[in-house]
Amino acid sequence: MKNKDTQSKSEIKKFRQITQGAYLLGFFGHINALFLFWYLDIPELVYFNIFFSVPVFGLALYLNSSACENSAFSLACIELLFHQVACTYFIGWGFGAHFWLIYLAGLSFFNPNWHRFLQFGFLALICVVYVSISYLFQEGIYPLSEEMQHFSYMTNAVSTILIISLLINFYAKTTKKLEYELLEEQKVTENLLSKIKSLFGQQISHKVAKHIMENYEEIKTTQFHVSIMFLDIRDFTVFADSRKPSEVAKFQNIVFGALIKIISEKHGVVLQLLGDGLMAVFGAPIKYKNHEKNAVKAGYGILECINTLIEEDKIPPIKIGIGLHAGNIVAGNIGNEERKAYSLTGKNVIIAARIESLNKDFNSQFLISKSIYETIDKSESDSIEDLGEVKLKGFGTPTRVYKLI
Repeated sequence: MKNKDTQSKSEIKKFRQITQGAYLLGFFGHINALFLFWYLDIPELVYFNIFFSVPVFGLALYLNSSACENSAFSLACIELLFHQVACTYFIGWGFGAHFWLIYLAGLSFFNPNWHRFLQFGFLALICVVYVSISYLFQEGIYPLSEEMQHFSYMTNAVSTILIISLLINFYAKTTKKLEYELLEEQKVTENLLSKIKSLFGQQISHKVAKHIMENYEEIKTTQFHVSIMFLDIRDFTVFADSRKPSEVAKFQNIVFGALIKIISEKHGVVLQLLGDGLMAVFGAPIKYKNHEKNAVKAGYGILECINTLIEEDKIPPIKIGIGLHAGNIVAGNIGNEERKAYSLTGKNVIIAARIESLNKDFNSQFLISKSIYETIDKSESDSIEDLGEVKLKGFGTPTRVYKLI
């Protein structure tokens, strides 16, 4: 968003600079026209320039310099429209004032702030005026000599050609600039995607990836309150030793492919894939409310998915162990430019791993800590068993553990 705002301000500034020069040229151009019409003895156009054209461009200069570029542009366009109609009415079609309506049509799309409806509406008005005066004002009230008419006609025609050429050049350069900026944005996007993949692999949802791309600078080492999941496939070593490598790889792809999807759907991110398990986090790098509930729902979804895969005979009968714990951790990018990874550190990560390993002792598949238990809706769980205070390896203070299944 910041880039878009900066680009918009830059466009407005450039538009203001270009039009300021054009208004200055128009101001002095109409002063010269005043003397031309005085020389041709056309008093109506002399007064038109004195009391309308010159003051309008003077006002446009003032408004544009006061950051009222839309009002200035609208006034200038209205003046040019009326001026060409007046010139054609008094001098005739042969004077060539109608050529300026052609260039004015090109200006319909010059103002980036004009609404599309206004741009096309003004263009339609110019077309109607052009056709109308070609029928109504072929002969003017003040006929010019043949030499003067030819000179004026060619002068207006050449001036219009030059201005249209400049407009085309401006639009062409703007288009090329936009194409270049688009390519640069694509490079930045590809670079960000590459960095995201190097940090998170492919274990994140599209929603998470989009958020990270939009807020990449915020992905820095900081403290989060998260839910941490550890999952282990029981007796995987025995399974792997008794199967062909291709069978083991197929099994891993089926199981982990399904688990990653479930975790991503619950706003989790898989940080590590081991041969016989995984580690996931809920609540980082994007902060989510109720990350504990999301983690529990993901755990139930994983168990249900494993049972379905077994029933459909896609994988052999297996048991898994899930451990969940919530608490403060430090998360951020760890590594160097060649290899970085998004990693979690802190005692709560170790506690989550220790809780998962307790599944073997309690012959369970899904264990959670008190920090998770206190936040979940007890009615949504089929059965919850309080296993009491459990001493975890490496920690002096016992941790209260609950068995969900």
